[in-house]
Amino acid sequence: MTTPDDTLLYDRPARDWLSALPLGNGMLGSMVFGGSDLQRFQINDGLAWSGSPASESIDPVDQEGFAATLAEVRAQLLRGEYVAAEKTATGLQHRHSQSFLPFGELTIAVAPHGDVSSYSRSLELATGLHLEQYRVAESSVTWTSFVAAAPGVLVIRMNTDLAAGLDLALSLSSPLRVLATEYGPSGASLRLKAPSDVFPPHDAGGVAYSDDPAASAQGALAVRWEHDGSDVAEAGVLGAQGVHALTIYVGTQTTLAAFGAVPTGDADSALTIAQDRLAVAMAEPYAHLLDRHLLSHGELFGRVRLRLGARPTPGEEPTPTEEPTPSDALAPTPDAAPVPTDRRLALANEHPDGAVAADPGLAELLFNYGRYLLIGSSRPGGAPANLQGIWNAELPAPWSSNYTININLQMNYWAAEAVGLTECLEPLFDLIDLLRMTGTRTARELYGAGGWAAHHNADIWGYSRPVGHGRAKPRWALWPMASLWLVQHLWDHLEFASPGDPASDEFLRDRAWPAIRGAAEFGLDWLVELPDGTLGTVPSTSPENAFLGNGETAEVGISSTMDLTMLREVFDHVAVLGERLGLQSDPVVMRAAAALPRIPGPSVGRGGQIREWLADDPQVEPNHRHMSHLWFLHPGAIQATPELKRGASASLDARGRESTGWSLSWKIALRARLGQGEEIDELLRLVFRDMTVDRGGQSGGLYPNLLAAHPPYQIDGNFGYLAGLVEALQQSHAGELELLPALPPSLPDGEVVGLRGRGGVTTSLRWRDGLLVSAEVTSGSEQTVRVRYGERVWDLTLTPGQPQPVPLDA
Repeated sequence: MTTPDDTLLYDRPARDWLSALPLGNGMLGSMVFGGSDLQRFQINDGLAWSGSPASESIDPVDQEGFAATLAEVRAQLLRGEYVAAEKTATGLQHRHSQSFLPFGELTIAVAPHGDVSSYSRSLELATGLHLEQYRVAESSVTWTSFVAAAPGVLVIRMNTDLAAGLDLALSLSSPLRVLATEYGPSGASLRLKAPSDVFPPHDAGGVAYSDDPAASAQGALAVRWEHDGSDVAEAGVLGAQGVHALTIYVGTQTTLAAFGAVPTGDADSALTIAQDRLAVAMAEPYAHLLDRHLLSHGELFGRVRLRLGARPTPGEEPTPTEEPTPSDALAPTPDAAPVPTDRRLALANEHPDGAVAADPGLAELLFNYGRYLLIGSSRPGGAPANLQGIWNAELPAPWSSNYTININLQMNYWAAEAVGLTECLEPLFDLIDLLRMTGTRTARELYGAGGWAAHHNADIWGYSRPVGHGRAKPRWALWPMASLWLVQHLWDHLEFASPGDPASDEFLRDRAWPAIRGAAEFGLDWLVELPDGTLGTVPSTSPENAFLGNGETAEVGISSTMDLTMLREVFDHVAVLGERLGLQSDPVVMRAAAALPRIPGPSVGRGGQIREWLADDPQVEPNHRHMSHLWFLHPGAIQATPELKRGASASLDARGRESTGWSLSWKIALRARLGQGEEIDELLRLVFRDMTVDRGGQSGGLYPNLLAAHPPYQIDGNFGYLAGLVEALQQSHAGELELLPALPPSLPDGEVVGLRGRGGVTTSLRWRDGLLVSAEVTSGSEQTVRVRYGERVWDLTLTPGQPQPVPLDA
């Protein structure tokens, strides 16, 4: 059963891409526009990227020249010549990663034979169904669309009781190079070629194609349809007249057989695979295909249930207010039609206390949407969710719609473990495996280091070198620390597993240990001994910030707090895992143990704030969107002292609230770790802003389809909000399970079922008037778990599969 808080609802077709609604199964994505006269389905294939594994080697690295440049940068920094070091550091840049591509578009021109009324379209998050309904004269028309995980096709269904039926004309197009187009009486197809090189929009270069078959992938978009009307022969379209029942099947395929692999085959072979997939779908009754989709999607989506806002007891009348408020327009009345989501968002923003205070269900809806988007954009066998998940219509795409790995990719997955979507992490782990291979070469060739390194950007081919073409700002282009951040997800996966789980031991041995050990080894080789005897990083950036060095703006310095924090945390992980594996004498384990005491931890400096660089030089941009120096607080798990917490709070105060979408989400998670629910409320005001209004600058909010604004659209804002709200409701990083650690005052009533915590525990919570009224903890193994609520602490002995109530009344 769907509710207004797991459904996006609209009373008109999408005007543009940011009003269209997303469907996806992790491999195939579609943005659905709807429309009574023209149906539009913009199509993406998760494995459609420009370039190939050879793209990273287009411009070979002069290893001797690179080493000399790095040595000069280090010498300049140690002499305090920051501006000179910044200029020299541009010589450490390679080229750019490749881009995620739009794949194609399916359009269906519709002749309805009458006036259209009572239009509605909706996206049911719990079912993964896009529904569109309207009336033509006195007759109904219904369109239903979904992307089935198996056999991996987009399915579009139309039914109408209109006496004359509908006249339809279906056509395909693509922004990629079209090698061949075919239309027949029951199907159509495009054979496609991907670009060999796509520069990011912020760089000169554009889009290039190559005749070399090894330089890029090829692919195919295939469509089949079944209907009860009469076929119409028309050039360049599939035509039919008098249609009352229609089913369309859409399939995609590229020559990329596996994530990061060398493309094999051609557009013809890709088309054969896509058509075979369509044949499998068509051989199954539609009802069975739909039922299997509902089961597959529902099994993932149904693992967590969140309800926010007070729900009156059946039969109990709500207390009327003396003065109407803007939120009254959101309150349901008998037989009243639900408020469309875009109108609902706009009305909620009129409330003086903010959108969430006016309509807590919006916070619930966006939480559900985040889980829906992760299910739709990241599934086993596919690629990780990129900057736009799996949905992109532009070539070139903003920021190449790639993997920005100085926070954005990681933020996509912050909440995956806690909301029970562990399977959705599999593509991320695949990318880490790939980057470990390509990054080993990068570490060796560029830095003469062991282990593996990755930088600011990555792509489906495992690009791991510093980007920029020698003309980018080092503040973002020069950052070789991505491996140390990425492996945090491997550590978290081990932490969330039940003690004694054999699968966890296998994951540790085969995937986590090689990657974490390799990141630590690179970190050890990257460290240099400083004049005071400590170990530090030279050069060092704090993505993507700058400071005042000797009175001038400088982007490259010595020992950013983020660098040192990540090194300390990974070295701690190596020690713990080395002991678990009986590898205490491993040379990396031993070196890490020796280095750890010599690496400074985060500390409070100028203005009572956390130092962003060890030298604590003045800031150029005090309200910068990145909070890299607070990494230790979140997503790191270093146990912060009261002094560090005060410093982190002061740092957040100085940064201010206003920022991009993903930055607002990070601030929510950081404030949650500090237990500051009131500050989360202030951030929620900004997260839920209606972005149909020009906010100016880089101001976050929500577009009509509730996708988060960077601006432009970036999906990390949606996923970051999901993670931040989880941190407000439950935390488990500090060795105990803390319940409602930072509940926002605007969400005084609610309940959540199915949140996961470290140690393989699952919780159910219910709160009223801001106070926890009931809680249960379930474990996957026999263990004792410390549970905290405020100042109260309980040690619960848990039996596998048996919910254990928290004795709040004791």
